[in-house]
Amino acid sequence: MLSFRSLRVRIAVIMALLVALVLTLMVVLVSVANLRVFYQQGADELQRGEYIFRNLLAQHDQQMTQAAQLLAADFGFRSALASRDAPTIMSALDNQRERIGASLALLSDLDGQLIVDDGVPRVYPFPKLLADARRDGQASGIRLFDGQAYRVVIVPVRAPLTIGWVSMGMPVDDQMAAEFQRLSGLEVSFMLMGSAAQGKVLSSTLPTLVRQALATVNPRDERLHLAGQPYQSRLLVLDQNPTNAEHVDVLLQRSMADILAPFYVLLQAMLVLAVLSLIVVALVSVRIAGVVTRPLHRMVLVAQRIQAGQYAQQIESLDTVEMAELGSALTHMQSAIAAREDRILNLLYRDGLTGLHNRAGFIDVLEQRLISKAAQTVVLVNIDRFQQINDTLGHPFGDEVLVAFAHQLERVMVGHTIEVGRLSGDEFAILIEGSADWAGLIDRLVAHFEQPLQVMDRSLDVRATIGYAHYPQHSDRAVGLICCADEAMYIAKEKRLRHLVYDPHRQQFQEAHLSLLGELKHAVEHDELMLYYQPKVQLSTGQVHEAEALIRWQHPDRGFIPPNAFIPFAEQTGYIRDLTRWVIRRGCLDAAKMAAVGQQIRVSVNVATRDLQDAQLPVYIAQCLHEAQLSPTQLCLEITESGVMEESAVVMAHLIQLKDMGVSLSIDDYGTGYSSLAYVRQLPISELKIDQSFVRGVAAHNTDAMIVRSTIELAHSLGFKVVAEGVETEEISQVLTHLGCDVAQGYLYAKPLALPEFLAWLQARIAQ
Repeated sequence: MLSFRSLRVRIAVIMALLVALVLTLMVVLVSVANLRVFYQQGADELQRGEYIFRNLLAQHDQQMTQAAQLLAADFGFRSALASRDAPTIMSALDNQRERIGASLALLSDLDGQLIVDDGVPRVYPFPKLLADARRDGQASGIRLFDGQAYRVVIVPVRAPLTIGWVSMGMPVDDQMAAEFQRLSGLEVSFMLMGSAAQGKVLSSTLPTLVRQALATVNPRDERLHLAGQPYQSRLLVLDQNPTNAEHVDVLLQRSMADILAPFYVLLQAMLVLAVLSLIVVALVSVRIAGVVTRPLHRMVLVAQRIQAGQYAQQIESLDTVEMAELGSALTHMQSAIAAREDRILNLLYRDGLTGLHNRAGFIDVLEQRLISKAAQTVVLVNIDRFQQINDTLGHPFGDEVLVAFAHQLERVMVGHTIEVGRLSGDEFAILIEGSADWAGLIDRLVAHFEQPLQVMDRSLDVRATIGYAHYPQHSDRAVGLICCADEAMYIAKEKRLRHLVYDPHRQQFQEAHLSLLGELKHAVEHDELMLYYQPKVQLSTGQVHEAEALIRWQHPDRGFIPPNAFIPFAEQTGYIRDLTRWVIRRGCLDAAKMAAVGQQIRVSVNVATRDLQDAQLPVYIAQCLHEAQLSPTQLCLEITESGVMEESAVVMAHLIQLKDMGVSLSIDDYGTGYSSLAYVRQLPISELKIDQSFVRGVAAHNTDAMIVRSTIELAHSLGFKVVAEGVETEEISQVLTHLGCDVAQGYLYAKPLALPEFLAWLQARIAQ
C-alpha cells in the first residue's frame, strides 16, 4: 500500500486538498451571500405584505365608510333620527349592516348616547374613537366590544348640521385574517398589545400550536422560533398614537422554511457539483502525480543499483529537461563513485607508504586464514628508537627507513607462506601460516636485525623487538591474536628482550580484574558493601569519640575480598570516585544512627588523591550531611600525604572549602611521603596521623621514638592533634602516652567492627 511518505500520494492528496479547499470556500461564500439575499428577499416580501395589508385595510374602511355615509344621507333615516323613531332607525341600521356584511351597526346622538329600540339610554362603547370623529369629521380603528375586536368606522349624520353618528364595524376574526392571508400570501395575526395584555393573539392564520407559542414570545422580534419552526416577522402598528392602554396591532410572518427552500435547493446543487468536481480532480491528480513520479521512480531504481555496487548500468534518456539532467548526473555519479571506490578499497587495506597490508587489511587476511582452523602465528615487530631517527634525520628519511625495513621483512620471509603488514607508524605484523618453523623464522628475523640497514646510501643500526602469539592457543580471534602479540612485544621491551611469546596467565589476571570491576560497580549501585569501624582512643582519658570507617566487601561467590585487592584497581580505573562517595554517604548515615542512640562519634573517611581534584566533592559532602541531618564537625576526611602534594593549587582550594564547611581534615600515613611540617602547616588541617611503620617500633627502637617525639612536639606547636595508628601492645600505648600523643588506634583496643558490634563494644567500654 502507498503511504503518505510517497511523493505520488502527496502530490495527489495536496492537489485534491487544494481543490477541496477552493470548493469549500466557494460553497461557503456563495451560501453566505445567497443566505443574505434570501433573508433580504423575505424582509422585502414582508414590507410588500405590509403595503398590501394597509391597502386592504383601507379598502375595508372605505367600504364600511361608504355604507355608513349612504345610510347617514338617507332622508328617511335622518327623519327617523330627528323624530327619535327607534324602530325605524334600528331597521335601517340592520338592513345596511346586512347589505355590506358588517356585524356591528350603531347610532349615537350628540351626547354620546346610543339610540336603541327599547328606549333605555346606553353609553356609546367607543367614546375615544367618537371623540376622534368629532375632531376629524370621521374616524376608524380596531376596538374591543364585548370581548370581540371590531374594525369600526364612524361617520356623521347631518341635516344639515350634525345630529348623530353612525358606526359600522366588522369583526377582527380568523376569517378576516384568512382573507388578508389569501391576498398578501403572508401569515396574519391580530395581536392585542398593551400593559394588561401584552401579545395576546386575537385571531391568526397560524396553526394552533404555533399560535399558542406566539403568545409566549416578543412579537416585535424580527425572527421568531414558534413550535420549533423559524419565522421572519414584521409587526404593524395600526394606531400610531393610541389613546387607550390596549390596542390591536398586526403581525405579518413568513415561514423561514418557505423563504429558504430555494436556497437549500441551490445549496444541494452546489454540493453535488463540488463532490463531482472533487472526484474528477482526484482522478486527474492521481494521473498527474503518476506522470511526475514515474521517471523519479526509474531514477530511484538506478540509484539503488548504484548503491548495490552496480556501476556499469546504462541510464535511459528521459523526455523532460529536468529528468534528463538528473539522468546525466547519475551517469557521472556512478562513474565517479566506481573510481573513488577503487581508490578507497586500495587505501582501506593497503599502506600508502610501504604498499603492505595496513591494519584493516592484515586483520581481514588473518580472519580469512582463521576460517581454515589451521595453526597460525602472529608476529609483531616494533622498530627500537625510531623516534630518534625521525628527530635526528627528519621525517622524510624516517619514511625511507620504514620502506627499507618493510622490504627487509619480505626478503627474510622469502620461501614461506606469510603475509606482512604495517599496523602503525613503526609497528609491523607478520602472519606465519601452518606448521612452519616459526621459531626458526623468528631467530632468522632477530639475526637479520643485527645487520646494518642500508637506507639512501647510509648504513644504519636498526634493531627491533618482537612479540608473538599462536592460534588457537592464545586466542581464536584475529583482533585477540594481535592484542596478545602486541602485549608480548611491549613486555619484551620492558624486560629488554629481543623477542617474547605471549603469556596467557597475564590475560587471565587482567580479565579477572575487569570482571571484579563490574561486580564492584554492581555492589556499589546495590549497596552490597559494608563499613567497619575501628575506634580511636584518647590516651589521656581512655574515652572514645572518634572511629575510622573502613570498607569491607563480602562477595556472594568469591567470599571476603580484602580492600587491597580492589581499591588499587579502582584507583587505576577511576572508579575510586564512586567508591569514595559511597563510603562518605554511608559513614554520614551511620554517624547519624550512632548519635540517635546517644553515641556522638566523629567518623573518619579516607579520601583518595583523585577525589581531592573533584570540584563536586564539597557539594556532595554537603548533600550527604544534609541527608543524614549530621553536623559537619562529626565528619573527618583523612588525606594521604602524597595526595596533597599533587595538584596542590586545586587540592588546596577544595580543602579550604571543606574546612570552611566545618569538616575536619587529617593527614593520613604521615612520614611515608616527602612532605615536611613546614609544608603541612600551610594546609587547613587539624590532625596528623603518624604511620604505623613508625609506631610499631616506638618501644623497641630509639630512632623511631625520636621521630615520633619530634613529630608530636612540632605538630602540637602548630596546633595539630596527633593520632598514632597501628597500636598493638600496651607497651606501645604507654610510650605514646609518655611522648604526648593525643589519640591511638590499633588492635590493642579493637579490630575494625561492623556497626552493631562497634556499638556493643562502646557500651561495654562505658560499663567498665
